[in-house]
Amino acid sequence: MSALSVNSGAMRNPLIATIGGLAGGSFLPIASSQVSPLLAGAAVLGMMTAVAIVLSPALGVLLTSAVIPMERIGRLSADTQAYTVSLMRIIGLIALISFLVHAVVKRWKLNFGEAFFIYGTYCFLGILTIFYTSDHLGTVRAGSAILGNLVFFFLIINVIRTWKLAKLALVVWLSSSVAIGIYTAYDWHRGHAVNVQRIGELQSRFSTVYTDTAEWQDLESLSRAVGPTSSAAVYGINMILTLPFFAYLVRVQQDVRVRVLLFLGLGIVVYNILLSNTRAAILLTVAVTVMCLVRKLILITGARVLASAVLTLGVLFAAPQAVYDRILTASNYSTSHSQTLRARFEYWKAGLIVAEEHWLGGAGLGNQNEIPKYLTGWHPEQTSVHNEYLQTLDEVGVIGWLVFFSFIGLLLWYSFRAAAIFKRLPDGREQYFFLVAAQIAMIATLLYGTQVDVFHFPLKGWWLIASLTWVLYQLGRKQMVELERNGSAEVKL
Repeated sequence: MSALSVNSGAMRNPLIATIGGLAGGSFLPIASSQVSPLLAGAAVLGMMTAVAIVLSPALGVLLTSAVIPMERIGRLSADTQAYTVSLMRIIGLIALISFLVHAVVKRWKLNFGEAFFIYGTYCFLGILTIFYTSDHLGTVRAGSAILGNLVFFFLIINVIRTWKLAKLALVVWLSSSVAIGIYTAYDWHRGHAVNVQRIGELQSRFSTVYTDTAEWQDLESLSRAVGPTSSAAVYGINMILTLPFFAYLVRVQQDVRVRVLLFLGLGIVVYNILLSNTRAAILLTVAVTVMCLVRKLILITGARVLASAVLTLGVLFAAPQAVYDRILTASNYSTSHSQTLRARFEYWKAGLIVAEEHWLGGAGLGNQNEIPKYLTGWHPEQTSVHNEYLQTLDEVGVIGWLVFFSFIGLLLWYSFRAAAIFKRLPDGREQYFFLVAAQIAMIATLLYGTQVDVFHFPLKGWWLIASLTWVLYQLGRKQMVELERNGSAEVKL
């Protein structure tokens, strides 16, 4: 049975009625207290939202998708704490509880699958490292993050069981990303950049631009858009992940007015990638565009070439000088003009040493104390190796590395397998192009991981894509079986 369905007599259920009664009753002390009207209104809205999520797990998933791009804005605790509390975790937890209640009452079958158990094994191996890590706090934080990923994956693959809801969750995520992009662009031009060390503090949660001094020897200090994340690199990949899905929607959308809106949203995303002032993000944006062209997610027509040219010129014209000084200057893509690139090579050398010394079980999940031991000259007290493949090897050793990338590889395989299925189904055109977009996003993330530990980011956009890919794979297999039972031999693989 679909997780979308809500029993028309749900309000007669004693559990639901009790929750509704508690929410309504709790309004009285709030109304009679001395709290401000704004806080009281927020509390009432929060309770009403919680009750709505309890009534509909699907709504909970859509709200969770909406807060994915918010990250720091939605956090209720500082980044330095061992366990972070955020709006997304609160909404996600309520949605999970809602689903489990509905699943028990209505006897829904729970979805798990190989991917869930493989990543669960990685979580187990990673959390075991807490017993020998040299960075206890880092391991606790990372352990909390990967368990959150596992729960998020479980929630999506269980609640979303139809293509309609999967597409709606995608559109909600994209819309929220565009809204964040508008806010960040406004803050860049109308706000002020904060010191990079203040990012992560609660007082600066609404600041989306910071002053970067990492390359002061070559470029002095420059402003970079961080959005609601904790790093410009994170913000860059978050925005890049949306690009192939904008291309997908343009590819399947027939309404010209909707296409215009999609191009405007795409322009905002590309502009924010530029504002992140991240060289790797620019290179990856080019690579994603090429992949979209090769996989025919983008069709070349005269109108689209003209629209793309106007879009590109508009973005470049609006780009501030700081962007030209750092990422739109060709010489800055060499080690002689980039302290950041020079540091990368030093980190990677140190990472190889750590991997050699801790090759079997790793040095500990989220450990940022080991790399600085092997760096010379000035260096931060704590840092990662800035390479996902080395970082994972350093943290959990060979066995954990194989388990983790088996999970990544399996999901990528699902995307190709599901695309092959929907390409042969009579009504599978939209799903096919969605899966092509998912493939590009997954490959782009793997490329990004060569210069930063990308999967150590709160990369919930990727997790949404991966989870929806699993859902589409299961839906495709189910449709194929049904067609084969009906004797539709022409759709067999």
